[in-house]
Amino acid sequence: MKLLIKTGKELTDSEFEQITQAHLREFKEGPSNKSDLGDNHFFLLKAGEKILAAGILISVQPVNFNKEIFSILGIGGIIANERGKGYGKKIMLAVRKYLAKKNISGVGFCGEYNSDFYQKCGFQTDRDSIRRFIYYENGKRIENKSDDFVLYWNSSDNFMKKVLANKKTDIILPRPPNW
Repeated sequence: MKLLIKTGKELTDSEFEQITQAHLREFKEGPSNKSDLGDNHFFLLKAGEKILAAGILISVQPVNFNKEIFSILGIGGIIANERGKGYGKKIMLAVRKYLAKKNISGVGFCGEYNSDFYQKCGFQTDRDSIRRFIYYENGKRIENKSDDFVLYWNSSDNFMKKVLANKKTDIILPRPPNW
């Protein structure tokens, strides 16, 4: 078993197909083609050619909050193809280590049923700020209504510490929070 970190453009066709199938199974949608994945960072736990678990960090910038601009990494697509074996945890520990080494804040979204898992992996979670992560589409304000919690890792920019300290200001994303 080995853990690899690859950009989307470095994925093999087999890795792309396995990730796509896992996303379709878990999220009912997946990437349409490999070229769309670009510089996103994929965390792959593999046994030979088989992906046991995967996750992704997506560059999200600019994020506007309280008259400051932030660059964060969106934590998403965390899938263990075999549950209960610690594979997802290995991915999340590698994600946390990567965020700490690069000193960049990571933010993801999850349901209540997953929040304990992320906390056990060393991430913090918050329920109160979830609806404040918004984006605009055709001039219309759209908030995150599909998730229950924000999961996060703070870097030295203290992005989430600032978000939690200022409870009335929206976090404006450049894209839908669907990572």
